[in-house]
Amino acid sequence: MSFFTDPTPYFDQWREQGPALIDTPDGRRAWVISRYDDVVQALGHPGLSSAVIPGGMLNHTDPPEHTQLRKPVARAFSTRRMEALRPRIERITNDLLDAWETEDEVDVIDTFAYPLPITVICELLGVPERDRNEVRTLTSELMAPETMVEAYGRFALYVQNLLETKEPGDDVITDLRDEPNLVQTLVLLITAGHETTVQLIGNGLLALLRDPAVKQRLIDDPILLPDAVDEFLRLDGPLALGVSRIATADVEIGGVTIPRSSQVTVSLGAANRDPSRYSDPDVLQLGRDPHVAFGHGIHYCVGARLARVEGEIAFGTLLRRFPELALAAEPEWRESFIRGLASFRVRPKP
Repeated sequence: MSFFTDPTPYFDQWREQGPALIDTPDGRRAWVISRYDDVVQALGHPGLSSAVIPGGMLNHTDPPEHTQLRKPVARAFSTRRMEALRPRIERITNDLLDAWETEDEVDVIDTFAYPLPITVICELLGVPERDRNEVRTLTSELMAPETMVEAYGRFALYVQNLLETKEPGDDVITDLRDEPNLVQTLVLLITAGHETTVQLIGNGLLALLRDPAVKQRLIDDPILLPDAVDEFLRLDGPLALGVSRIATADVEIGGVTIPRSSQVTVSLGAANRDPSRYSDPDVLQLGRDPHVAFGHGIHYCVGARLARVEGEIAFGTLLRRFPELALAAEPEWRESFIRGLASFRVRPKP
């Protein structure tokens, strides 16, 4: 079975081996770190550099450059600003779900999971509405191994043109206009700002529909929604394979020495299914200990609060308006660096 269809057997094998040099699903030969404690150690280890790709993108830099780039982005994505978006996100969510009222069957990805976060991130950043289909295409191609390099070049050119033509406004692009490496930062924010939330909604809803007891708990007690969003992220988060690092010195993790200059994959998905950390890790269960789906340490996802707000509103509104929502067909998983569904058809009403 493909890693993209079901990564669980891979996670189990990797954790059993401990840190080991293997052929990874993305076609590399790398040291894979997969146990929860080892992953947390690796994500904070100064000998494992994030600068695996040149160019100065926020998630591929180390201090002090990373610190300089992150501070203004973190201010732009402050908790206060994200919480203030709730009324707008609720309106977008309800507008999208209005179209479900007269449908016997819908595709969650095309009609809801994609348009919700892409609308939110584009409005927040200041990307024109007319460009959203182009942005969606670019980000999808950027996540596909066979088109990634070419898509990045076109995406960077799009962002550069946007910066040259856009009028100032009440948006994040205006806030960051004078910051360094802005093209690279905006490619990351646009992509990560919606692509991972698409998969949070899709993967999470699939898990929920396969567990009617948890679904009913959330319908009966919506106060549990924040816990549910975090459990969806732990169980089947978008960064299943994980994040890349390069060893700048010999590094010892989990009793194993990883040689200098080695490529390293830190598997967030495997860590989040570690039975030494979570009982019955492959089961949807609310109230778990914290996860590493958003990373850990200095590279902890700057958009985590926005993703949680969108997730809480998306799932809460779906369950309130369509409590009898049910699977219409087996979903199709896509082959991508970001784990998610290509197609996910449901019946809104019986």
